Parts: sequence; structure tokens; C-alpha cells
Amino acid sequence: MDKLVFRIIKIAGKDKKSLLLSILVSFFESTTVFVPYMLVFFSVNKYINDTLTLKDIEIISIIMFISIVLRAVFRRIIDGLQSTKGLDIFARQRIKLVNHLRKLPMGYFSEDNMGNIISVLTTDLIFAEEVAMSFFGQLINSYISILLSILVMLYINIQIGLIYIVIMIISYFAIKYLDKINKKYGKVRQDQFGNLSNEVVEYIKGIPTIKAFSMAEDEENIIDIFEEVKEKSLTFERKYFLPRILTESSYTIGTGILIFASVLLYFYGYITKDLAIGMLIFSSVSLSAIVVIINGTTRFGILEAGLNRFDKLMEEKELIDTENDIKLTNFDIEFKDVCFAYENNDVINNMSFKIKENTLNALVGSSGSGKSTITNLIARFWDIDRGQITIGGKNIKDISLDTLLSNISMVFQNVYLFQDTIFNNIAFGLENASKEEVINAAKKARCHDFIMKLEDGYDTVIGQGGATLSGGEKQRISIARAILKDAPIILLDEATSSIDPENEIYIQEAINELVKNKTLIVIAHRLSSIVEADNIFVVENGKLVEQGNHKKLIQYNGVYNKMYSFYA
Repeated sequence: MDKLVFRIIKIAGKDKKSLLLSILVSFFESTTVFVPYMLVFFSVNKYINDTLTLKDIEIISIIMFISIVLRAVFRRIIDGLQSTKGLDIFARQRIKLVNHLRKLPMGYFSEDNMGNIISVLTTDLIFAEEVAMSFFGQLINSYISILLSILVMLYINIQIGLIYIVIMIISYFAIKYLDKINKKYGKVRQDQFGNLSNEVVEYIKGIPTIKAFSMAEDEENIIDIFEEVKEKSLTFERKYFLPRILTESSYTIGTGILIFASVLLYFYGYITKDLAIGMLIFSSVSLSAIVVIINGTTRFGILEAGLNRFDKLMEEKELIDTENDIKLTNFDIEFKDVCFAYENNDVINNMSFKIKENTLNALVGSSGSGKSTITNLIARFWDIDRGQITIGGKNIKDISLDTLLSNISMVFQNVYLFQDTIFNNIAFGLENASKEEVINAAKKARCHDFIMKLEDGYDTVIGQGGATLSGGEKQRISIARAILKDAPIILLDEATSSIDPENEIYIQEAINELVKNKTLIVIAHRLSSIVEADNIFVVENGKLVEQGNHKKLIQYNGVYNKMYSFYA
């Protein structure tokens, strides 16, 4: 727990001074906790010796009142320095994580990792935010209370002081054992929660398929996962039960030992009656810090497992970015002996080709041939293993990611729209876009008319992922977003391949507006739609097997000619 306290202080960053100051204030608060007990001890002592006066009672009452007020003031200061700052600290950690996620290669965002990311953001950091700071203060208070208790015990009687120290040492080793069990099985439980998030995300996404095919066995699978989480949690509780009982017993048994020792020492004449009575009063509170530390051990174990998952996520290798603000004036795109593998599977093999700016270029090939990977590599969603990709003669690794992506617009079949207004979804393509600019982009994308038919027009809030719109409507809004961005390079996964004929006309008109005077790379599904392309690149098994215009490739009578004869 000590290491975890220092870890939290390190995480605090610029708020470190506030946490350190809170430790100092905690010392004063802990002191005020002892004042009432010391006053009771003083009163009993006076009463036994028949020297208690009305003046003494008045003084004791005033000091008691002042100590209570001071404790409240110190607690308020500590809350301000710890709890309030805790919200700031972990808000920064969330922002830090989100910025980190933006820089990770797209390959990291697999189904397996999504649950872990969700758990860190929604469970681990929230738990840390709510628990870490409050228990941080309580833990510091407990350590200070133990130190003050040792001093008071030694003052009352050396033997009692030594007995108290021995009890603390035994409690320390009991808590260490508890902490060991907590770390071992707490991590397993937290990891299981991460797996649960993965399974729940996958299950929810698959509900339409499950309902359509009455796949009851999938429901049984998710139930099995819930049962597994339950069993892991029960295992944790079973393993945790005995160490917890032993540790908590150190408090009750320790209190009993102190009281017994005080009575024994009184009967043998080592301490006076008033000190013995004082010990009866003080023994319980002197060991109460153990209970706080035990509770802290439980929570800090879960906290540590969560912070470890956060750190592991933050250690994922980012795409190396540069601060070079290169202004591109030419938008030729070139692959030079590019190789790329994903999870040890070769996807692109020694690929070389050149695309001239302001031309229409098509990528064709069977499913899984590497077409989408090519466009993702141009946008640098992944980094290539060997070779070089250049835009305007500049290696894309030498261009900052923000600059690179500001020159690229992407429109794919699987459109994602945010749960926000239509205006904001279109304006996502250009920061600080005016209403007039958004409307003009919508008109060019042929979506202004259907937007105006909605009850709130551009202020209509659409469902998450664009769930409240049809496929064609989502496509046109995504094209409007790209038109507004006005990037010189367009990466297009042919958007009309799975759209009904009525929408196809509108979308084709929108695409024609989008690609005017642009460098266009289209992943073609309908070969009849790319016969006018300046260049057609035929990709098979990660290799470029043919390239040229439609007429040339038909005359070549190779792979493209066979595909065109079959699909066109």
C-alpha cells in the first residue's frame, strides 16, 4: 500500500503539492482525534483524585468544542486537497488515455482489446477516482494515528507501549499476507471483468443475428461467461475470507490484550488507577487504525489491478509522430517496395506503384486481397514494415499525423455517425464550420432535402452510429462531411455497392461533387463503375499483379479481364 500511495502521488503530477499538503493537514486532523480521549482521561484522573472543579469542566468543554471545530475544518481542507483534486487528476488520466488511443495503430482496436479499453475507462478509472483519494487520506490518517498512539502508550507505561508495538508488528505481517492474497486473486477477478466486457460487447453487437436465427446457444455462451465471473469472484472471496478474519482479529484480540495488560499492571502496582482507566478508554481507539488499513488493503488491491491495466494500455506502442508541419503542394502517391504484416500474417508484399494527383484510380481484387489495407496504409492507420510510402515526394512518416490526415478524406461503406445533431456530424469534417458551409456541403451531397423534412432539420439528433437513418442517408451525410473537409486526396470504398437504386443515383451525384479536382482512390466492387478510371490496380494475395486503364487490361486478357467478364 505504501508503494501505491507513492504511485498515486506520482500520478498526481501538478497536483502533487496539494496531496503532500493534505498529508500535513492530516497530521493535525489526527491530533484532534486524540484530543477528546485525552480530555476524558484528564477528567477521569481529576475525578478519581477528587480534584475536578467547575472551572476544569468549563476549560475541558471549551477545548473539546475547539477540537471538534478544528477537526471539521481540517477535514474540509483535506477533502478540498484530495477528493476535489482527485477528480482533476483522473480527468487528466482519461484525456491522456484518449489521446494515447488516437495514436495507436488501428490493428490494436480488435474485438479482444475493446472490452479491456472499455473496462479501463468505465470501471478502473472511475473506481480510482472515487476510492483512491478518499482512502488515500484515511490511510495517511491511520499511519499518523498509529505513530501518535505509540507515543501516548510509551508515555503511559513502557511495558504497555512495547505490547502495543508488538501488536502493530503482528498486524503488519497479517496485513501483508492479506495484501498478497488480494493482489493474486484480485488481478484474476479484474482480468475476468475485462473479458466479460469483451463478451458483452460482442453479444450486444450480435443480437440482431441471434434473434434472426434463434441462436439460443449464444445466449447460453453469455450465461456461461456470467457464471465464470461469478465463480472467479467467489474464489476470490473464499481465498480472501481467512486472511481477512485473521487480520481483523488482530484488532479485537489486540484491544483485549491491551485492556488485560493494563488491569494486570494496575494490580501489580506498575500503573495507577487513573492510568488503568485511561487505557480502558484509549485502547480501542488506538487500534482502530488497523480496521481502516484492512479496508484500504481490499480496495487498494482492486485499485492497483486497475492502475496496472491502465499502465499496460498506456505502454502500447504508438505510431511514431513528428512535429514537422510540411505543407504539401503535390499529391502524387507512391508505394516503394512496401511490405506489411498484421499479427505475423503477410498482407502486402513488395508492392510498388505510383498514383498521379488529380486522377481517378481504382483498386480491384478478391475479398481479402489487401485493397482496404492499401488505403489504411496511405492514411497511416498502420505503419509499414519495410519500404516507403510518399505523398508529393515526402515520406508520410516525416509528415505529422494531423497534417497527413488533414489532406485525406475517407468515405467507406460502413459509415459511422455520432449520436449528435446532423449539423455536428457534417461539421465534424471541418473545425469551426459555419452553418452556411454545412448547408452548402449538404446540398452538394444531395442530403439537404431529406434533412429539411426532419422535424428539427439540421438540429435533429440521430441515434448512435446513425441508427435512425437509412443506409443511403448515412452515406450522403458522410459524403457531405468529406465535401466540407475539402481534402485533396479521397479514399473511397465504393459507396453504392449495397445501396438501393433510388439512393444510388443520389449517392453517385454526391460522389461526383466530392471528387472534383481530387486525387481519388476507389476500392471498386462494381467493375462497370470504373471503366473510365485513369489507372486500375489489380491486387491478389497482397501483390500487385496488373495495372493500367480498362482498355489496356482488357486487351491484356489477364486477371482483370476474367473479373470483368464475371462481375461487370
